[in-house]
Amino acid sequence: MTTEARHPHLLKPTNPPIIVGHRCISCEQIAFPPDPYGCEKCGSPASNFESWDLEARGSVRAVAMVYRHHRPTPPTPFTVAVIDLVGGPVVKAIVEGDDAAVGSSVEGFLVPEDQDDVGNVIVDLRFRVIQ
Repeated sequence: MTTEARHPHLLKPTNPPIIVGHRCISCEQIAFPPDPYGCEKCGSPASNFESWDLEARGSVRAVAMVYRHHRPTPPTPFTVAVIDLVGGPVVKAIVEGDDAAVGSSVEGFLVPEDQDDVGNVIVDLRFRVIQ
């Protein structure tokens, strides 16, 4: 059995986890998620992108508590944050615990969410506050 990311084109299930973004070869803009249309900065087509690994670390820009949502998992309430990654892009993600605040340093980790038909563990990315 192996560990598989829920979205393998966006996440490498390593320790620590790696977020898969892209970098524009023309202007070196780094972005996540990969944009199929082209570069937001210089307008180069998506064919000018290369895959770019991003550390799952950063700081919280904004935070909110979710009390109701349309899926049964994760159970409510949970914390969602806008995170400025150390590599440049911004991501929205679930932050475990209730101690996330604007300016908090966070790191990513993998949580098991499911299992496929052959027993592989399906994981997804979460963040936690670090000191």
